[in-house]
Amino acid sequence: MIMGLRARIALSAILMSVIAALVAAFAPDYVYSLRDQLFMASLAPAEKMQLGRLLETSGQCSPLVYDFKMDHGFAPWRLNYGWALGGLIGLTAICCAGFAVISAGRIAAPIEAIASSARKIATGDRHAPVPIGRGVPLEIAALHRDFTAMTNALSAADNDVRMRSAAIAHELRTPLSVLRGRLIGVQSGVFPLDATLLNGLLRQIGLVDQLVADLNMLASPLGIDMQLDLEPVAMDCLAASVIETLQHDAAAQGNTLKLVATPIVAQVDPGRIERALVNLVANAIRYAPGSEIQVSVRSAADQILLSVLDTGPGWPSDDPQSFAAAFVRGDQSRSRQSGGSGLGLAIVTAIARAHGGSLRLSAGQGGGALAEIIIPIGGKGKA
Repeated sequence: MIMGLRARIALSAILMSVIAALVAAFAPDYVYSLRDQLFMASLAPAEKMQLGRLLETSGQCSPLVYDFKMDHGFAPWRLNYGWALGGLIGLTAICCAGFAVISAGRIAAPIEAIASSARKIATGDRHAPVPIGRGVPLEIAALHRDFTAMTNALSAADNDVRMRSAAIAHELRTPLSVLRGRLIGVQSGVFPLDATLLNGLLRQIGLVDQLVADLNMLASPLGIDMQLDLEPVAMDCLAASVIETLQHDAAAQGNTLKLVATPIVAQVDPGRIERALVNLVANAIRYAPGSEIQVSVRSAADQILLSVLDTGPGWPSDDPQSFAAAFVRGDQSRSRQSGGSGLGLAIVTAIARAHGGSLRLSAGQGGGALAEIIIPIGGKGKA
């Protein structure tokens, strides 16, 4: 049976106390009896008979018995008894100490193994701690389990940092490479420094600036610390404004934008919500060209649902909610020519959560991709 650490320490102490108590209770009598038997065996037959009669008539503690024993060489037996009893006590102490050392070693060994793993993790090693044997105390088993979970979480975090760093480097490399190439061309006289070139350079700078702004927005986990300027906003009018803004981009991709809205006023940050809705519609335009995109605004209970539904191929995964994470894009759109930075839906998630809501990604009933921003009407974000 596996016991807890406290129970194991208490049981060890109890066992050692019981052993010491048994020695104190029974060992002296046993040593007394053994000594008397050995002394009796050393006497002549007549002396044995005489000592036996004295013991029967006077008892073991009689002065007559004591004097007889001393007259027949009992003094060395007293000294030997003292040494024997001392040796027995010493042997008992050694046994108890050995038991304590073994018990402490069994308790300390898995703790030292976990401590060794912790020292390795501090140097950057993210391997899980070595398995511990069976029979360890419950607390140490729980510590090992939690420590293993922490190590796995650190390893996942390291991998996420590497992935994000590579993704950021990938996103920055394209506009910076274009800028560098154009400027080298201007320096060498290959490209004329005209308005067209300057506009192209400014557009690349704008891409870098937008990426930095997006990263700043996502710097706080899930938008928890995002500051909002809350005010009453007509959500149907805001959605109409978004459609008007993206009408040209949609037409260029062969998309048709449609608005289905119920007049609703909500306490939100208009700039943030518009940014979120723009990201959803732009995402539908990018990944579902030639489809009809329906933007709807409706209420359910005390919540507002801002949804964007397209008639395209749908999400390229059985788990569309995974695309709400930063730097996640469909496999077919890893290049900037067809895909964005992979931050659009992560930003929508951050904005929704800052308003006390969420982003839900799913498949439309008739096919296509459905994205819904769900936020409370009264607004629960930080003002």
